[in-house]
Amino acid sequence: MTRQLTWSIVADGGTDRLLVPIIEWAIHRVDPQVESLEPQFRKRRGSVKEVLGRQDSGDMLVFVHRDSEGLPLEGRLQEFEGVERPDVVPVVPVQVSEAWILFDAGAIAKAAGAPSAGIGVPRVAELESIANPKQRLDELLVAAAGNPSGRRGRTFKRSLVARRVSVAEYIADYSPLENVPAFAAFQEALAERFPYAP
Repeated sequence: MTRQLTWSIVADGGTDRLLVPIIEWAIHRVDPQVESLEPQFRKRRGSVKEVLGRQDSGDMLVFVHRDSEGLPLEGRLQEFEGVERPDVVPVVPVQVSEAWILFDAGAIAKAAGAPSAGIGVPRVAELESIANPKQRLDELLVAAAGNPSGRRGRTFKRSLVARRVSVAEYIADYSPLENVPAFAAFQEALAERFPYAP
């Protein structure tokens, strides 16, 4: 019998849809045979405690995203203290979600529509110290596209939000992030709360 996993994500904003392929990869890292069903995506309104206190999705796992935004990881995780729900998995990238997709030059080039473009990306060890990962990612996408200008440049810039999500979808292997403390904490929380025995 196929194991199925229902899950949802509560995120800081709509652009954080790029977390969906990351979470799906992590789920299959824990259980390669599980069937991960299409998640529900909701924007968080209010504090973590308020959101989790007033809604129960009925899903097996609820991934709650909070950008660290300059706070230490431990400080942001304190928002989850006192949440007595075994289905909640904190997802707390240091800075913002885009930091977790900056390491793959090939995926960025594909998302820019120029798969053969050569661009320099940060080393994985640098990801948690980048001041503005979202801006850095946008700059890399524009550079990969050949720095379009005029009407083409304006059109390209309007597509950046969708292209960020595409970068995440093009990354096949997130294992390089397993040495990033915030990502490792997310994986550990997922393994602890996973509803099926390994």
